[in-house]
Amino acid sequence: TIWYLYRDNILPKNTKFIGYARTKLTVKEVKEKSMKYMKVKPGEEERFDQFWEANDYFAGSYNKRVDYELLNQFINKHEKGPVANRIFYLAVPPTVFEDVTVNIRNACVSIKGFTRVIIEKPFGRDDESSTKLSNHLAGLFKEEQIYRIDHYLGKEMVQNLMTIRFANKIFSPSWNRENIASVLISFKEPFGTEGRGGYFDNFGIVR
Repeated sequence: TIWYLYRDNILPKNTKFIGYARTKLTVKEVKEKSMKYMKVKPGEEERFDQFWEANDYFAGSYNKRVDYELLNQFINKHEKGPVANRIFYLAVPPTVFEDVTVNIRNACVSIKGFTRVIIEKPFGRDDESSTKLSNHLAGLFKEEQIYRIDHYLGKEMVQNLMTIRFANKIFSPSWNRENIASVLISFKEPFGTEGRGGYFDNFGIVR
């Protein structure tokens, strides 16, 4: 998805992408693992190479502040201009949201621009844990700094439902809460949990 945004010139030209995770990897290894998903079309090869030149990677833990301080130093090397904004996209297990956000707040906040934190669903595993997470985030960041997203809303099937519902007047009188008792959507994937069984046991779809 980031490659598509870069390819279509939707991002600022001086955007830098820095991956952070526990696994020790090189950018070359990340590229090799990603290639099958990138869908590079003929004529885009040069642009694709430029995209990877804008990528970097840093390995560290989720819960040690010293690693985030080192990450901050690593990011600083790429922030040459007078303004530098930082967006942290947390594609991590919900169990480490608290550790990660505390360390970002304490060690990685931008000093010459804005800081934003993007959190993917699920936000906790029930109402109580969701409220706890929201309160935790509120103690670290202002509401306008926090983005809570559901990437499944970008699925073509879901988007098609929205189009059918709101672009066709014939459905408007009947497709509403007064006339529909429940909605069941079955979404079949052509692959398994791929090593994420522990996650699905406690969060998300299966639970």
